[in-house]
Amino acid sequence: MRYIHKIYHEKSASEFNTTYQQRFNYESTVHMGLKIKPMSQPNEYELYYVPTNRLLTLVNNIHLISREFQKTFEQLPTVAQQQFINECLVEELYNTNDLEGVRSSREEIARSTKEIQLKRKSKNRFDSMIKSYLALLNNEMKYPSSPQDIRQIYDEITNGEIDSNELPDGEIFREEATYIYKKSGSGKIIHQGMTPEKEVYRAIEQLLNFMNTHDEIPLMIRVAVGHYFFGYIHPFYDGNGRSSRFISSLYLIEVLGEIGTLSLSRGCNTYRNKYLETFEITNSIKSRGEMNCFIESFLEIILETLSKMSGELKEKIELLKITENKLSKDYRLKDKDATYRHIMFILAQNHFFVTENGLTIKELAEILNKSEMTIRKTIKELLQVSLIDKNGEKPAYYSISRKYFE
Repeated sequence: MRYIHKIYHEKSASEFNTTYQQRFNYESTVHMGLKIKPMSQPNEYELYYVPTNRLLTLVNNIHLISREFQKTFEQLPTVAQQQFINECLVEELYNTNDLEGVRSSREEIARSTKEIQLKRKSKNRFDSMIKSYLALLNNEMKYPSSPQDIRQIYDEITNGEIDSNELPDGEIFREEATYIYKKSGSGKIIHQGMTPEKEVYRAIEQLLNFMNTHDEIPLMIRVAVGHYFFGYIHPFYDGNGRSSRFISSLYLIEVLGEIGTLSLSRGCNTYRNKYLETFEITNSIKSRGEMNCFIESFLEIILETLSKMSGELKEKIELLKITENKLSKDYRLKDKDATYRHIMFILAQNHFFVTENGLTIKELAEILNKSEMTIRKTIKELLQVSLIDKNGEKPAYYSISRKYFE
């Protein structure tokens, strides 16, 4: 089925309207009770989609790749599993920031994440956002059920990262108008968020009702629709994208699993032009509320990203297996007890699955359930035979020598 916006310029106004009415009233068409009003014209249009074979195939393929991804993940050793989760988390947070033009680095996010996990009392940027995603991954969060819940998510995701003059000035959401400009830098306004606040509040209630009660619509399709409609409402002056992607991930975890749900921001940033363009298309008078283009583009982004992540994970597992086999035959470890190989294998996992450099004596002791004295003695001997490298002091970080992989 051709998207309706693609035939807008091919027909007269009356012919196009007839096509729209026919499609809107197909027996198979799904109506969502959510309405939009494209810019610079008086009419509202209800959101709808037609369940095409293409759309249903995308949903099915995402289920298949997410299950395959989970099975691949389960092949990892325990240490590598946690390291891979952290790596995916760092990528997700970096990409959701980058999409919004928020300056951050993977190293900064990784460092803050580690300090939170170690329960160190320190105040870093993105602490609140990191804690929100960790709570999501630990299944400690419920679906939002009220506009107040949406505001709480927004506060936690954007804490400390919104300019004071861009903070919400209504009771819960923004009171004044806000505009979205074309990313080309032309200054062209392509969308105006809903106003006043009472209309924003009402629309958010409708959105949550749609997300939480319409079980007859597959969850992944509901998430795509909800993701679009949140962007259409644009309840805040700044931070809408980060909030929306987190809320979408909160729902997607049910079908994609903990690791799979960390693909959303990465995919949206990788396919940024496609992601932003489909918002603009769906907002326009040419689409008349038809959601097929947005839903299918949204699902394609998830599918492509999951496939890529799954391929990268398989490659890392293969490299880890090669290293494990090499360690089992290394003559320098032949007459040593198992602790030496265990440390080397843990450092190999760290090498392939972590963005930061090395592990400390304390971390290795906790992983292996050994005393720090034992680990320190073993590390000293591994350094002497040039199997590992040392970086920094107090604390020193140890990593497997890069020459070991040559």
